[in-house]
Amino acid sequence: MKAGFNPARRNRNIGTARQGHGKDNKLVIPAVCGEARRWAEILGPHRVFQRSAEGREIIFIVEETSAGCVHACTVDDIRHLLANIPLQDWDGLDTVVLRQSTRKQRVLNPVWGRLFYSADLGLPRRATVRLGPAVMLEAQDPKAVIEWSSSLDPVAVAELERLRADGHEISRNGRSLRISTTPASLRATQLYRTLLHEIGHWVDYLEKVERPAGDDDAKWAELNKAYFSQSKDEREAFAHRYADATRDRLVKIGVLPFEPRPLLMKKPSLS
Repeated sequence: MKAGFNPARRNRNIGTARQGHGKDNKLVIPAVCGEARRWAEILGPHRVFQRSAEGREIIFIVEETSAGCVHACTVDDIRHLLANIPLQDWDGLDTVVLRQSTRKQRVLNPVWGRLFYSADLGLPRRATVRLGPAVMLEAQDPKAVIEWSSSLDPVAVAELERLRADGHEISRNGRSLRISTTPASLRATQLYRTLLHEIGHWVDYLEKVERPAGDDDAKWAELNKAYFSQSKDEREAFAHRYADATRDRLVKIGVLPFEPRPLLMKKPSLS
């Protein structure tokens, strides 16, 4: 006899992601229970330092490192660089976080640094850094080898050349590219390029949103929506142009490169 109709046998979604297969064990960065903040805003054990550059106070939050990671540049490295950048370029951007990511975060969301246009860092005792823009530079493993596919689009090719210029060693392994880092190459990438790149994003935002809007909340909301409606490529291109131009200017006047500046342990705060 002919078997009865079995619709399950005709369902091509069975055992696939479309039906939910693998959903329960998908590798994701979990939200923190009881926290409305984004995972990158949750701070572990850290110290808070205050520095001044050109008369403007800067708050530095330095998380303890783990898993062989290091902060490639110091608080005083960053302070020295900011002191040589026009004040109007980092107007309002007075918080820098040297952050230690978790192993899962480094696997799923590896970055050199990031800009938060508005970060809630959960420091109620320090209202100046509780809510506002912040640059975060991620701790890195100096012995790590980064692997990329050798099939690169033009954007990735440009980034690879930047990494080579920073001093990272690039080699080919079959169909993969291996990027070997050192403490010096990590410092060059994060201090001379990533930090300037994130400031470039802030300059773009100041020019297109904050300054034109002034105190008009309705206009700010309109301009803010328009800014984030731009493609990521447009915003990245502006930040790269700013970083390249600023770095070239600082090299010409002899500010860059400079020797590492040890952290001066004056009046740190424990949090």
